Amino acid sequence: MRHEDYKQLLALEAVGALDEEERARLEGHLPSCAECREELREMSDAAASLLYTVAPVRPSAELRANVLARVRAVDPSEVFVDPSEVAAPPKAVDPSEALGRAQAPAGPSDPRALLGRISLWKLFAWRPALGFGAAVAALAVVLLGLSTLSLWNRNRSLGNEVARLSDRLREAETDLAGQREQLAGARNVEELLASPAVRVAELSGKQPAPQAHAMLAYDGNTGRAVVMATGLPPCPEGHAYQLWLIADNKPLPGGTFKTDAQGRARMSDRLPPNHTAPTFAVTLEREGGVPKPEGDIFLIGAPKG
Repeated sequence: MRHEDYKQLLALEAVGALDEEERARLEGHLPSCAECREELREMSDAAASLLYTVAPVRPSAELRANVLARVRAVDPSEVFVDPSEVAAPPKAVDPSEALGRAQAPAGPSDPRALLGRISLWKLFAWRPALGFGAAVAALAVVLLGLSTLSLWNRNRSLGNEVARLSDRLREAETDLAGQREQLAGARNVEELLASPAVRVAELSGKQPAPQAHAMLAYDGNTGRAVVMATGLPPCPEGHAYQLWLIADNKPLPGGTFKTDAQGRARMSDRLPPNHTAPTFAVTLEREGGVPKPEGDIFLIGAPKG
């Protein structure tokens, strides 16, 4: 049996409503489960306390008169007394024992001890309303336990569903941010290529990465530039790629960028304008950029035409 099955038997055991087979299974479980033993103790105390919750009912005057009239109408000669039911004469008591009883302090009565000597079935026979109330209480406890278990399972299922939806929402937000970035980059390239002063340069890979390749669009009037590279190796820790504009053999620094896991990168930058025949290069430098080239050249090329 599962632990929840044993917990459903506790309320019935508290009111003595289990059969022998169910009680045997529960008694085999209780020694190894402190939680069930404590819950059974609390339910037993609650069921026993029901004895004090039923207020005594005073008989009506009519009922009392009818009972007394029937008693007076009984002929004493017709009353049969079983000799075995006649009380035996009082037994002689040792004076020392009587003195000891008289001197023994009379402790306060223990309701639990009293209830332990009186079975619940006897109490229910004496007070039918008590038995009905105990049955209702036991049923309420069972229904409350089942409802709590159902709500707990439902809450756990909803929590798992919320976690899954949160993960999907984060993934969707990440994808949306990437798509917006790509769209903004595409619009930037489109606007740059529409300029009459734009020039396009093809950058080829050098010895550190001969398979690398890049396309660069440069507006000579405004200095706006966009570079799109592929085939670059990942940047070492603390390093980044840096774009350079080389005019009159003087390198002018541009922005820095890093590649993704596939070696691709795209960067929008603003370089010094008004250079008619510049050369562009990409080097590997310290992260954040440097004023003069220090690392190896990975890409280099000049505008066409």
